[in-house]
Amino acid sequence: MKILFIGYSNLIKKRIIPILKDLTEIDTVCIAKYASQSWDDDYKQITQQVELHDDYESGIQYSKAELAYISTTNNSHFELAQSTLNADMHTIIDKPATLELTETEELINIAKQKNLLLSESVVYLYHPQLNLIRSLFEQGKAEPKHLTVMFSFPPLNPDNFRYKKELGGGAFLDTGAYAVSIGRYFFNSQVQETFFIENESDNNGLDLSYSLLLKYPEGRSVAGHFGFTTEYINRLSILSEKINIDVDRIFTIPDNIENVIRICSINKSYEVKAEAGNTFKTYLQHILECLSSNNFNDLYSAMLSDAVTRDIIIKNK
Repeated sequence: MKILFIGYSNLIKKRIIPILKDLTEIDTVCIAKYASQSWDDDYKQITQQVELHDDYESGIQYSKAELAYISTTNNSHFELAQSTLNADMHTIIDKPATLELTETEELINIAKQKNLLLSESVVYLYHPQLNLIRSLFEQGKAEPKHLTVMFSFPPLNPDNFRYKKELGGGAFLDTGAYAVSIGRYFFNSQVQETFFIENESDNNGLDLSYSLLLKYPEGRSVAGHFGFTTEYINRLSILSEKINIDVDRIFTIPDNIENVIRICSINKSYEVKAEAGNTFKTYLQHILECLSSNNFNDLYSAMLSDAVTRDIIIKNK
């Protein structure tokens, strides 16, 4: 299989290129960079055959890749995904896949008509710790009821695209995928009500931190705080009638860490360790399995559900 990476981003360089050697189904790697960007030596780590394209358009037109992975600024995702799907490429898009629900719906319609894979790369859900947490609730015959999530970190470099409104920046667009996907994963239902508070913004009105409350059926909820303005925190707490669970590094975790899951049940506390794992590798392996089985419906559903929730939040701000 030939894969095309649209965008020679830090994510591609640091997280994707090192794992390509383990994805044996991929025999050719194409990379299309931003036109004014310079090549460095990172791509030379790739063990498969490599093709380089000096701009996005030539990559899409000439690579003849079967699978495209779009890793560019948020504002460009929609048009690039239109181009790859219309070029009959299965398509992965960095989160957020689009900036508007209507764009997500249009892309899914194209993908369905052409029987193409389409997925938003919310990769943390593919780490072994998520399966372990879910199994702990199943073993305890309990269901998650209230989720409290926090993902916040110190200010970024001022030149970072996340500080540029015209590029689709802002704390909500950058981290909203985590806020909306965690409820989908544990509750398997659509949000009913949303409450959003913009805590901090810059001089141009760009949101830098926010808090939210998402209400789901049967009295379930997600409460969270996200942003670019605090000391680093990356945490999930889950309450249920029988079991409470706490875990750090839920959204991003180094590959070599066997994460500690802290459990309280019937007033007794204990810990278990989750298997280490590389989220990007397990995600891409899942994508390749979906391509092999020609089954894309779950990917469509997940992408649409998260886009609907983001849309509701934005409209209720």
